[in-house]
Amino acid sequence: MDVRDLAGLDLNLLVYLQALLEERHVTRAAARLGTSQPAVSRALARLRELFDDPLLVRIGGTLQLTERAREVFPRIEDTLRSVRELTRAVRFEPAAASGTIRIAAPDIVAFMLVPPLLRQLASRAPGLQLELVQWQPDWRQHLERGEIDLTVGFPNGTEPNVYARPLLEMDWAVLLRKGHRALRKRWTPALYASLDHALVSLTGRGGGPLDDVLAAHHLTRRVAVRVPYPLMAPFLVAGSDLAVTTVRWLAVRLSANAGLVVRRPPFVVPRVRVPMVWHERAHNDSRQRWIRERFVEAAASINPALLCW
Repeated sequence: MDVRDLAGLDLNLLVYLQALLEERHVTRAAARLGTSQPAVSRALARLRELFDDPLLVRIGGTLQLTERAREVFPRIEDTLRSVRELTRAVRFEPAAASGTIRIAAPDIVAFMLVPPLLRQLASRAPGLQLELVQWQPDWRQHLERGEIDLTVGFPNGTEPNVYARPLLEMDWAVLLRKGHRALRKRWTPALYASLDHALVSLTGRGGGPLDDVLAAHHLTRRVAVRVPYPLMAPFLVAGSDLAVTTVRWLAVRLSANAGLVVRRPPFVVPRVRVPMVWHERAHNDSRQRWIRERFVEAAASINPALLCW
């Protein structure tokens, strides 16, 4: 039977066949299948044509299996069992899992979420490995090609063919070195805009919501240096008169050890929202569903007092 013949085969007939061969009675087979006796009789007629054999013959008032039916009987059970297993969702067993999960994320997101995630993997799925790759502007193509499993932190998740789930929501904070001249002045939008800024830009374009808010105040800021690494920017500020605006979690974590002062922005700016994004091809994969849930738990483990003012 080639593929064209198989395409024309009604696989429901195999279910009817199993019931008929086990029950050896059309009425009982119909009751078992929850259908009518005429429907089972029609199915039997089609099966006889398909197998070119009567399959069931009446002997002494009962239906008995032909030799062909005896040959088919154990194989039909195996076939239906295989079909059930094929269509049943594969259950993911974390303790027995192996392989690598590839995550694209900015360094700050990795800094925040990977340590609690690794603790979970060590206790629940020790055979799984994480591979962190640098976030790229063409992240969507990487997801489509299966080169990464998740991207976390930068896309907004409204793009076609992807799913998204929010992980974190954070306020902005401004970092200045201790002794910076601005700390002795009234903290206003105009003063903020007048500073020399280190701008964190993963894409190399624009300043995002901060500059939109400044524009609403008829202000622009001078960007003295652009850097693609969020974790690097505070250390640049520590040794200069630059200012950097970053998420509050990072500002609080680094300020004490790096000799920095944390200030709330002198204007209202929308919070930073951190989603995880995955492609629709991986939406129902049991291993990736499990990993996504672990990311949610990792995000929930972060002290909320460090995220927002």
